Amino acid sequence: MAERPPSSPRVVWEEVGAPQESSSPPEPHEVSVVQPLQMGETLPEEDPELRPGSDSESTSLLSWLESSDMTKVFGKYLRPSQRTDILLMAIKALTSDDVRDRQKGTDVVYMAVRDPASWLTDVLEIMRYIHKSVEHVRTEPARKSLDSLLLVLTDWSPRETVRSLLRISPTCDRAAVAMWEVLISVRWALWSVLLQLVDVLQDRRLRRVFSSAMEDACIYPMILLLCTDIHEADFAALYETQRYLRRPSPVMLSLVLTGLVTLSKTPGTARKMSVLLPDILETLTDTNAHVKSKALLVFINVMGHMKREEADLISLKLVEKLLPLFDDECSRVRELSISLFRDMMKTAVGRNKKKMVKTVQSNLIPLYFHTSDQVESVAKASWNTLSACGDFLGWRRLSSAAETGQTHLIGDCLITHKRNSVDEYLRQSLPYVENPQATVREEAVRFIGLAVRRRSTLSQERVWQICNTLLPLRKDSELSVRSVAAKTISSLTTEQSLTSRWSLRSLCCWLC
Repeated sequence: MAERPPSSPRVVWEEVGAPQESSSPPEPHEVSVVQPLQMGETLPEEDPELRPGSDSESTSLLSWLESSDMTKVFGKYLRPSQRTDILLMAIKALTSDDVRDRQKGTDVVYMAVRDPASWLTDVLEIMRYIHKSVEHVRTEPARKSLDSLLLVLTDWSPRETVRSLLRISPTCDRAAVAMWEVLISVRWALWSVLLQLVDVLQDRRLRRVFSSAMEDACIYPMILLLCTDIHEADFAALYETQRYLRRPSPVMLSLVLTGLVTLSKTPGTARKMSVLLPDILETLTDTNAHVKSKALLVFINVMGHMKREEADLISLKLVEKLLPLFDDECSRVRELSISLFRDMMKTAVGRNKKKMVKTVQSNLIPLYFHTSDQVESVAKASWNTLSACGDFLGWRRLSSAAETGQTHLIGDCLITHKRNSVDEYLRQSLPYVENPQATVREEAVRFIGLAVRRRSTLSQERVWQICNTLLPLRKDSELSVRSVAAKTISSLTTEQSLTSRWSLRSLCCWLC
C-alpha cells in the first residue's frame, strides 16, 4: 500500500518546529495550559479592532494582546468565529515589519497548529488569508510558521484545503504556486493532495474548470510513483504511452518538479523515475532558475540510486547540459550543476569513460575559476569537484592542491599536466575577465598572465590581443582587479619589448 499521511497533526509539528525570532522555541510536544476566562473577562463581539480588514488593523488585536494574559484570552469560551478572527489577524501580522508583531503572530499560529480542532474551523477563510499574505512574508521564522499551518490544514482537512486553494486561484497565480509548493514538498502531504486532485478530476463540474491544470501536473503518474506495488518496468511502460512532461505549462512544470524532488528522496521511488530523465534533461535549458534547480535535484537524487551501468547511458548527455550551468546567474544552479558533474564522473564506464576523460579535461578552467566564487557554497562545490577531477584523471598534484585549497598552485598544475592545452586554456579564460564577480575576474587575469608567460611560442600579435582584452580592467570597479590587471599587462608587454625590441609605448600606439 502507498504511504498514508500521519493521523495526527502532532507529527507535522515535529517536522516543522516553531521558530522564534526573539525567544527560545517551544518543545515539540509542549502544549500550553489554557485557563478559562475569569469573571468579567470577555472578548467584545463587535470590537472593530478585532475584525480583520478594519481601519485600525495595525494597532488592533496584537497590540491589545500585548497587555493581556494570553492564557486567559485564548480560553475555551471563545467562539469558533472569534478564534478564526484572531488567527487571521495573526497571519497578517507575519507580514509586519515589526519583530514583536511577527513574534506574536507566530505564537498565535503555533497555538492554532497545536489545537486544530478548536482553531481550524473555517478552512476557506484561513486559506484566503494565507493566499493574501504568503508573498509578503519576509522572514524565515514567519515563513516556517505559515508553512506549518498549511501542512496542518492539509492533514486536518485535506479535502477542504485542496478545494479551497483551487477555488481561490483556479488559474494558479504566484501566491497559489507558493502554497502548492509547500503542500507537495512533504511526501505524506503530496500523497494526500494527489488523492484530492483525483477526486476533483472525477467530478464532472469541477473537471471543466481545472482539468487542463490537473493533466499538466501529472497527477496519475505521480500517484503511480507513490504506489509501492507498481514495478519499475510497469511504470516505465505506462509513462512512455503518455509522457506528460513533454509540453507542460511553465507554472505546472515547476510544480511537477517540486513533486518529483519530493518523490525522488525515497530509493524505491527514485529508481522508477529513471524513465523520466530524458524529459527532465530538456528542462535544464529552461530560463527559469527555479525549474533548473529542481531538475538538478531530481537528477542528483535519482542518479544516486541507479546502478553504474544504468547511469552511464545518460551521463554524457547530462554532462553536456551541465557545463553551461557552471556560469549560471543563479548561485544555486551553479552549485548543483558543479556537484552533479562530480557525481557523473563516477558513473562513466567502458568507452564512455574515455569520452568523460576528455570532457573533464576540457572543463577544468571553469571549475578552477569558480573556486573563487563569492558564494561560499559554490566555491566549496568547485573545490570538491576539482579534487575529484584530479583523482579521476590521475593528476595527484591537482587533487592535492584542490583538497588543501591552494589556489595559487592550481594554474601551475593545469599547465604542467597539459602543456599542449595552454592555447585552449587561454581561449576559455578570456571571457571570465568580464565575469560579474570581481574575485573570478581577478583569478582569471592571474591565470592568463601565467599561461602567456608559460606559452613562449605565442605570437607577438596574439600577446597584444590578450593585453588589449585586459586593458579595460585597469578601470575596473574593484581595486584588486585593477591592480592585478595593470601588473599583468606591464609584465607581458615588458617581456615582449625585451624579445622583440618593441616598446610598451609602441604597443599602446598599436592598441589605439
